Amino acid sequence: MTEKLFDTNPYNTDFIARVTEVADDYIILDRTLFFPEEGGQTCDRGTISFDGRDIALDSVSVSGDDILHHIKGASRIFSTGDMIKGHIDWAHRFDNMQNHTGEHIFSGIIHSRKGYDNVGFSLTETTCQMDYNGPLTDQEISEAELYANQIIWQNLPVECRYPSACELKDMDYRSKKELSGPIRIVTIPGVDVCACCAPHVGFTSEVGILKVISHMNYKGGSRLYIACGKRAYLDYTRSFDSLTRIGHMFSTGRSEAVGAVERLCSKNRQLSSQLNEALSAELKRQISSSSDNVIFTSVTDRNILTDAFNLLKESRSGACYIFSKKSDNEYSFLAGGTDIDARTLLPPLKAIGARGGGKALMIQGSVCKDAEAIRAAVSR
Repeated sequence: MTEKLFDTNPYNTDFIARVTEVADDYIILDRTLFFPEEGGQTCDRGTISFDGRDIALDSVSVSGDDILHHIKGASRIFSTGDMIKGHIDWAHRFDNMQNHTGEHIFSGIIHSRKGYDNVGFSLTETTCQMDYNGPLTDQEISEAELYANQIIWQNLPVECRYPSACELKDMDYRSKKELSGPIRIVTIPGVDVCACCAPHVGFTSEVGILKVISHMNYKGGSRLYIACGKRAYLDYTRSFDSLTRIGHMFSTGRSEAVGAVERLCSKNRQLSSQLNEALSAELKRQISSSSDNVIFTSVTDRNILTDAFNLLKESRSGACYIFSKKSDNEYSFLAGGTDIDARTLLPPLKAIGARGGGKALMIQGSVCKDAEAIRAAVSR
Protein backbone atom coordinates (compact mmCIF):
# COMPACT_ATOMS: atom_id res chain seq x y z
CA MET A 1 0.00 0.00 0.00
CA THR A 2 1.35 3.41 -1.01
CA GLU A 3 1.19 5.99 1.78
CA LYS A 4 -0.72 9.01 0.42
CA LEU A 5 1.25 12.00 1.63
CA PHE A 6 -1.04 14.33 -0.31
CA ASP A 7 -3.88 13.41 2.07
CA THR A 8 -2.26 15.17 4.98
CA ASN A 9 0.38 17.39 3.34
CA PRO A 10 -1.17 18.85 0.17
CA TYR A 11 1.07 21.94 0.39
CA ASN A 12 4.35 20.00 0.44
CA THR A 13 6.25 19.85 -2.84
CA ASP A 14 9.17 17.52 -2.08
CA PHE A 15 9.43 14.07 -0.53
CA ILE A 16 11.79 11.10 -0.23
CA ALA A 17 10.56 7.57 -0.85
CA ARG A 18 11.72 4.02 -1.49
CA VAL A 19 10.97 2.07 -4.68
CA THR A 20 8.96 -1.04 -3.77
CA GLU A 21 8.20 -2.39 -7.25
CA VAL A 22 9.51 -1.82 -10.76
CA ALA A 23 7.83 -2.59 -14.10
CA ASP A 24 8.62 -1.70 -17.71
CA ASP A 25 6.81 1.63 -17.59
CA TYR A 26 6.13 2.41 -13.94
CA ILE A 27 7.45 2.25 -10.41
CA ILE A 28 5.59 1.94 -7.11
CA LEU A 29 6.82 3.85 -4.06
CA ASP A 30 6.23 3.23 -0.38
CA ARG A 31 4.96 6.84 -0.06
CA THR A 32 4.13 9.63 -2.48
CA LEU A 33 2.96 13.22 -2.80
CA PHE A 34 1.84 12.63 -6.40
CA PHE A 35 -1.95 12.54 -6.66
CA PRO A 36 -3.03 10.00 -9.31
CA GLU A 37 -5.71 10.49 -11.94
CA GLU A 38 -8.77 9.71 -9.88
CA GLY A 39 -12.22 11.01 -9.03
CA GLY A 40 -12.54 12.91 -12.30
CA GLN A 41 -9.32 14.89 -11.78
CA THR A 42 -6.09 14.79 -13.74
CA CYS A 43 -2.95 13.59 -11.98
CA ASP A 44 -0.15 15.66 -10.54
CA ARG A 45 2.88 16.54 -12.64
CA GLY A 46 6.48 16.65 -11.57
CA THR A 47 9.84 14.90 -11.51
CA ILE A 48 11.59 12.05 -9.74
CA SER A 49 15.26 12.65 -8.96
CA PHE A 50 17.53 9.62 -8.95
CA ASP A 51 21.21 8.96 -9.66
CA GLY A 52 21.85 12.60 -10.60
CA ARG A 53 18.93 12.77 -13.02
CA ASP A 54 15.59 14.63 -12.87
CA ILE A 55 13.11 12.35 -14.62
CA ALA A 56 9.73 13.75 -15.68
CA LEU A 57 6.70 11.66 -14.83
CA ASP A 58 4.56 10.65 -17.79
CA SER A 59 1.47 10.18 -15.59
CA VAL A 60 0.30 8.85 -12.24
CA SER A 61 -2.47 6.28 -11.85
CA VAL A 62 -4.05 4.19 -9.11
CA SER A 63 -4.21 0.39 -9.01
CA GLY A 64 -5.93 -1.00 -5.94
CA ASP A 65 -3.97 0.25 -2.92
CA ASP A 66 -0.93 1.17 -5.02
CA ILE A 67 -0.10 4.33 -6.91
CA LEU A 68 1.77 3.80 -10.18
CA HIS A 69 4.31 6.42 -11.24
CA HIS A 70 4.58 5.99 -15.01
CA ILE A 71 8.00 6.52 -16.57
CA LYS A 72 8.94 5.09 -19.95
CA GLY A 73 11.71 2.55 -19.58
CA ALA A 74 11.44 2.53 -15.78
CA SER A 75 12.90 -0.98 -15.49
CA ARG A 76 16.14 0.23 -17.12
CA ILE A 77 16.50 3.06 -14.59
CA PHE A 78 15.27 1.86 -11.19
CA SER A 79 15.62 -1.18 -8.98
CA THR A 80 13.61 -2.26 -5.97
CA GLY A 81 14.94 -0.57 -2.86
CA ASP A 82 16.26 2.55 -4.60
CA MET A 83 15.70 5.81 -2.72
CA ILE A 84 14.30 8.66 -4.80
CA LYS A 85 13.30 12.28 -4.32
CA GLY A 86 10.01 13.45 -5.80
CA HIS A 87 9.16 17.03 -6.70
CA ILE A 88 5.62 18.30 -7.37
CA ASP A 89 4.76 20.85 -10.06
CA TRP A 90 3.24 23.22 -7.51
CA ALA A 91 1.57 25.60 -10.00
CA HIS A 92 -0.37 22.69 -11.49
CA ARG A 93 -1.20 21.19 -8.07
CA PHE A 94 -2.46 24.50 -6.64
CA ASP A 95 -4.52 25.20 -9.78
CA ASN A 96 -6.27 21.85 -9.29
CA MET A 97 -6.72 22.54 -5.57
CA GLN A 98 -8.36 25.91 -6.27
CA ASN A 99 -10.76 24.58 -8.88
CA HIS A 100 -11.65 21.36 -7.04
CA THR A 101 -12.42 23.29 -3.86
CA GLY A 102 -14.48 25.74 -5.91
CA GLU A 103 -16.49 22.80 -7.24
CA HIS A 104 -17.22 21.66 -3.67
CA ILE A 105 -18.46 25.12 -2.74
CA PHE A 106 -20.71 25.46 -5.79
CA SER A 107 -22.02 21.88 -5.63
CA GLY A 108 -22.73 22.24 -1.92
CA ILE A 109 -24.78 25.35 -2.60
CA ILE A 110 -26.75 23.68 -5.41
CA HIS A 111 -27.36 20.62 -3.23
CA SER A 112 -28.65 22.66 -0.28
CA ARG A 113 -30.78 25.01 -2.41
CA LYS A 114 -32.16 22.63 -5.03
CA GLY A 115 -31.50 19.15 -3.67
CA TYR A 116 -29.56 18.23 -6.83
CA ASP A 117 -26.57 15.93 -6.83
CA ASN A 118 -23.37 16.42 -8.76
CA VAL A 119 -23.53 13.31 -10.95
CA GLY A 120 -20.51 14.09 -13.12
CA PHE A 121 -17.24 15.91 -12.52
CA SER A 122 -14.20 16.46 -14.72
CA LEU A 123 -11.20 18.61 -13.85
CA THR A 124 -8.62 18.86 -16.62
CA GLU A 125 -5.81 21.31 -17.21
CA THR A 126 -8.20 23.66 -19.02
CA THR A 127 -11.76 22.93 -17.83
CA CYS A 128 -13.71 22.27 -14.66
CA GLN A 129 -17.03 20.64 -15.56
CA MET A 130 -19.94 19.76 -13.25
CA ASP A 131 -23.14 17.90 -14.15
CA TYR A 132 -26.25 18.20 -11.94
CA ASN A 133 -29.31 15.97 -12.10
CA GLY A 134 -31.80 18.82 -12.34
CA PRO A 135 -32.41 22.00 -14.35
CA LEU A 136 -31.00 25.37 -13.31
CA THR A 137 -32.17 28.76 -14.55
CA ASP A 138 -29.84 31.61 -15.43
CA GLN A 139 -30.95 33.46 -12.31
CA GLU A 140 -30.38 30.44 -10.05
CA ILE A 141 -26.87 30.01 -11.46
CA SER A 142 -26.06 33.71 -11.00
CA GLU A 143 -27.32 33.67 -7.41
CA ALA A 144 -25.32 30.50 -6.63
CA GLU A 145 -22.21 32.04 -8.17
CA LEU A 146 -22.54 35.19 -6.04
CA TYR A 147 -23.06 33.15 -2.87
CA ALA A 148 -20.11 30.91 -3.75
CA ASN A 149 -17.86 33.95 -3.89
CA GLN A 150 -19.23 35.21 -0.59
CA ILE A 151 -18.26 31.85 0.91
CA ILE A 152 -14.79 32.20 -0.58
CA TRP A 153 -14.38 35.67 0.92
CA GLN A 154 -15.42 34.41 4.38
CA ASN A 155 -12.16 32.42 4.54
CA LEU A 156 -13.83 29.29 5.93
CA PRO A 157 -11.64 26.29 6.79
CA VAL A 158 -11.61 23.30 4.43
CA GLU A 159 -11.32 20.20 6.61
CA CYS A 160 -10.16 16.85 5.16
CA ARG A 161 -10.17 13.73 7.37
CA TYR A 162 -11.08 10.04 7.62
CA PRO A 163 -13.98 9.72 10.11
CA SER A 164 -14.46 6.47 11.98
CA ALA A 165 -17.07 3.97 10.83
CA CYS A 166 -19.29 5.02 13.72
CA GLU A 167 -19.06 8.69 12.73
CA LEU A 168 -19.81 7.92 9.09
CA LYS A 169 -23.05 6.10 9.98
CA ASP A 170 -24.55 9.33 11.30
CA MET A 171 -22.93 11.67 8.78
CA ASP A 172 -24.89 13.16 5.87
CA TYR A 173 -22.40 13.61 3.04
CA ARG A 174 -22.44 13.84 -0.75
CA SER A 175 -20.95 11.04 -2.86
CA LYS A 176 -21.27 10.20 -6.56
CA LYS A 177 -20.91 6.45 -5.93
CA GLU A 178 -21.14 3.76 -3.28
CA LEU A 179 -17.94 3.66 -1.23
CA SER A 180 -16.27 1.04 0.93
CA GLY A 181 -13.23 1.01 3.18
CA PRO A 182 -11.79 4.21 4.69
CA ILE A 183 -13.70 7.21 3.36
CA ARG A 184 -12.11 10.65 3.23
CA ILE A 185 -14.57 13.45 3.97
CA VAL A 186 -14.04 17.06 2.90
CA THR A 187 -16.04 19.55 4.98
CA ILE A 188 -16.60 23.25 4.44
CA PRO A 189 -18.64 24.24 7.52
CA GLY A 190 -22.20 25.21 6.66
CA VAL A 191 -21.55 24.75 2.96
CA ASP A 192 -20.63 21.19 1.98
CA VAL A 193 -19.79 17.74 3.29
CA CYS A 194 -18.53 15.42 0.56
CA ALA A 195 -16.53 12.24 0.12
CA CYS A 196 -13.44 13.12 -1.93
CA CYS A 197 -9.91 11.81 -2.42
CA ALA A 198 -8.25 14.89 -3.95
CA PRO A 199 -6.08 17.65 -2.43
CA HIS A 200 -7.89 20.88 -1.53
CA VAL A 201 -6.88 24.32 -0.29
CA GLY A 202 -6.84 24.87 3.46
CA PHE A 203 -9.19 27.88 3.48
CA THR A 204 -11.84 29.00 1.03
CA SER A 205 -10.17 32.38 0.47
CA GLU A 206 -7.38 30.56 -1.39
CA VAL A 207 -9.88 29.73 -4.15
CA GLY A 208 -9.67 33.46 -4.94
CA ILE A 209 -12.74 33.83 -7.12
CA LEU A 210 -15.24 31.55 -8.86
CA LYS A 211 -16.83 32.33 -12.22
CA VAL A 212 -19.33 30.26 -14.18
CA ILE A 213 -17.89 30.30 -17.70
CA SER A 214 -20.80 28.58 -19.48
CA HIS A 215 -23.79 26.35 -18.82
CA MET A 216 -26.29 24.30 -20.79
CA ASN A 217 -29.15 21.85 -20.42
CA TYR A 218 -27.77 18.30 -20.36
CA LYS A 219 -29.66 14.99 -20.12
CA GLY A 220 -32.56 16.55 -18.26
CA GLY A 221 -30.20 18.34 -15.89
CA SER A 222 -27.52 21.00 -16.13
CA ARG A 223 -23.87 21.05 -17.20
CA LEU A 224 -21.72 23.93 -15.98
CA TYR A 225 -18.13 24.99 -16.53
CA ILE A 226 -16.41 27.10 -13.90
CA ALA A 227 -13.02 28.74 -13.51
CA CYS A 228 -11.44 29.49 -10.14
CA GLY A 229 -8.37 31.34 -8.97
CA LYS A 230 -5.72 31.83 -11.63
CA ARG A 231 -7.97 30.34 -14.32
CA ALA A 232 -10.68 32.88 -13.53
CA TYR A 233 -8.12 35.68 -13.55
CA LEU A 234 -6.73 34.64 -16.93
CA ASP A 235 -10.25 34.30 -18.37
CA TYR A 236 -11.11 37.77 -17.07
CA THR A 237 -7.89 39.20 -18.53
CA ARG A 238 -8.63 37.72 -21.96
CA SER A 239 -12.20 39.03 -21.88
CA PHE A 240 -11.03 42.44 -20.59
CA ASP A 241 -8.42 42.77 -23.33
CA SER A 242 -10.86 41.68 -26.05
CA LEU A 243 -13.50 44.15 -24.87
CA THR A 244 -10.89 46.90 -24.72
CA ARG A 245 -9.82 46.19 -28.32
CA ILE A 246 -13.44 46.19 -29.48
CA GLY A 247 -13.98 49.50 -27.69
CA HIS A 248 -10.94 50.97 -29.47
CA MET A 249 -12.30 49.80 -32.83
CA PHE A 250 -15.50 51.71 -32.20
CA SER A 251 -13.85 54.64 -30.40
CA THR A 252 -15.80 53.89 -27.25
CA GLY A 253 -15.26 52.54 -23.75
CA ARG A 254 -15.60 48.92 -22.68
CA SER A 255 -19.04 49.47 -21.17
CA GLU A 256 -20.36 50.82 -24.48
CA ALA A 257 -18.60 48.27 -26.72
CA VAL A 258 -21.44 45.71 -26.73
CA GLY A 259 -23.97 48.35 -27.74
CA ALA A 260 -21.69 49.49 -30.56
CA VAL A 261 -21.36 45.91 -31.85
CA GLU A 262 -25.14 45.41 -31.64
CA ARG A 263 -25.71 48.55 -33.71
CA LEU A 264 -23.16 47.38 -36.28
CA CYS A 265 -24.82 43.95 -36.52
CA SER A 266 -28.23 45.59 -36.98
CA LYS A 267 -26.83 47.84 -39.72
CA ASN A 268 -25.17 44.84 -41.41
CA ARG A 269 -28.45 42.90 -41.40
CA GLN A 270 -30.19 45.88 -42.99
CA LEU A 271 -27.48 46.26 -45.65
CA SER A 272 -27.45 42.52 -46.30
CA SER A 273 -31.22 42.58 -46.87
CA GLN A 274 -30.87 45.52 -49.27
CA LEU A 275 -28.02 43.78 -51.11
CA ASN A 276 -30.03 40.58 -51.49
CA GLU A 277 -32.96 42.53 -52.87
CA ALA A 278 -30.66 44.19 -55.42
CA LEU A 279 -29.00 40.89 -56.38
CA SER A 280 -32.37 39.23 -56.80
CA ALA A 281 -33.65 42.06 -58.97
CA GLU A 282 -30.51 41.99 -61.13
CA LEU A 283 -30.65 38.22 -61.62
CA LYS A 284 -34.32 38.37 -62.57
CA ARG A 285 -33.51 41.23 -64.99
CA GLN A 286 -30.78 39.05 -66.52
CA ILE A 287 -33.32 36.24 -67.03
CA SER A 288 -36.03 38.52 -68.41
CA SER A 289 -33.74 40.37 -70.81
CA SER A 290 -32.47 37.27 -72.62
CA SER A 291 -33.83 34.08 -74.11
CA ASP A 292 -30.96 31.94 -72.81
CA ASN A 293 -31.92 28.79 -70.88
CA VAL A 294 -28.44 28.61 -69.29
CA ILE A 295 -27.72 31.34 -66.76
CA PHE A 296 -24.34 31.96 -65.10
CA THR A 297 -24.30 34.20 -62.02
CA SER A 298 -22.12 35.22 -59.10
CA VAL A 299 -25.12 35.19 -56.74
CA THR A 300 -24.72 32.46 -54.07
CA ASP A 301 -27.72 33.01 -51.81
CA ARG A 302 -29.85 29.85 -52.06
CA ASN A 303 -33.20 31.61 -51.61
CA ILE A 304 -32.41 34.07 -54.40
CA LEU A 305 -31.22 31.29 -56.70
CA THR A 306 -34.32 29.15 -56.09
CA ASP A 307 -36.65 32.08 -56.70
CA ALA A 308 -34.80 32.99 -59.91
CA PHE A 309 -34.79 29.37 -61.10
CA ASN A 310 -38.57 29.17 -60.72
CA LEU A 311 -38.88 32.34 -62.82
CA LEU A 312 -36.55 30.84 -65.45
CA LYS A 313 -38.61 27.65 -65.72
CA GLU A 314 -41.88 29.55 -65.98
CA SER A 315 -40.56 31.76 -68.80
CA ARG A 316 -38.81 29.06 -70.85
CA SER A 317 -39.59 25.73 -72.40
CA GLY A 318 -37.20 22.80 -72.25
CA ALA A 319 -34.22 22.35 -69.97
CA CYS A 320 -33.24 25.28 -67.76
CA TYR A 321 -30.02 25.76 -65.80
CA ILE A 322 -28.66 28.24 -63.29
CA PHE A 323 -24.95 27.96 -62.47
CA SER A 324 -23.75 29.88 -59.40
CA LYS A 325 -20.01 30.60 -59.24
CA LYS A 326 -18.48 29.41 -55.93
CA SER A 327 -14.83 29.95 -56.93
CA ASP A 328 -12.67 29.81 -60.03
CA ASN A 329 -13.94 26.90 -62.19
CA GLU A 330 -16.38 25.70 -59.49
CA TYR A 331 -20.13 26.14 -59.77
CA SER A 332 -23.20 24.95 -57.93
CA PHE A 333 -26.25 24.37 -60.10
CA LEU A 334 -30.02 24.03 -60.24
CA ALA A 335 -31.57 22.38 -63.30
CA GLY A 336 -34.96 21.24 -64.54
CA GLY A 337 -37.93 22.30 -66.63
CA THR A 338 -41.71 22.47 -66.57
CA ASP A 339 -42.12 19.89 -69.32
CA ILE A 340 -39.24 17.46 -68.63
CA ASP A 341 -37.99 15.07 -65.98
CA ALA A 342 -35.06 16.96 -64.40
CA ARG A 343 -33.24 13.72 -63.64
CA THR A 344 -32.58 13.23 -67.37
CA LEU A 345 -30.33 16.32 -67.26
CA LEU A 346 -27.89 14.83 -64.79
CA PRO A 347 -25.91 12.35 -67.01
CA PRO A 348 -24.33 15.02 -69.27
CA LEU A 349 -23.28 16.95 -66.16
CA LYS A 350 -21.86 13.87 -64.47
CA ALA A 351 -19.91 13.17 -67.64
CA ILE A 352 -17.83 16.28 -66.88
CA GLY A 353 -17.42 15.39 -63.19
CA ALA A 354 -20.51 16.94 -61.62
CA ARG A 355 -21.87 15.63 -58.33
CA GLY A 356 -25.52 15.91 -57.45
CA GLY A 357 -28.99 14.48 -57.57
CA GLY A 358 -32.62 15.38 -57.15
CA LYS A 359 -36.15 14.62 -58.22
CA ALA A 360 -38.25 15.02 -61.35
CA LEU A 361 -38.95 18.69 -60.68
CA MET A 362 -35.35 19.79 -60.04
CA ILE A 363 -31.81 18.50 -59.70
CA GLN A 364 -28.97 20.24 -57.90
CA GLY A 365 -25.28 19.76 -57.29
CA SER A 366 -21.83 21.13 -58.07
CA VAL A 367 -19.30 20.89 -60.88
CA CYS A 368 -15.63 21.88 -61.18
CA LYS A 369 -15.31 23.10 -64.78
CA ASP A 370 -15.12 26.47 -66.50
CA ALA A 371 -18.24 28.09 -67.92
CA GLU A 372 -17.36 27.20 -71.50
CA ALA A 373 -17.02 23.47 -70.74
CA ILE A 374 -20.26 23.50 -68.72
CA ARG A 375 -22.21 25.25 -71.50
CA ALA A 376 -20.85 22.80 -74.07
CA ALA A 377 -21.92 19.81 -71.92
CA VAL A 378 -25.52 20.96 -71.37
CA SER A 379 -25.94 22.07 -75.00
CA ARG A 380 -25.27 18.62 -76.50
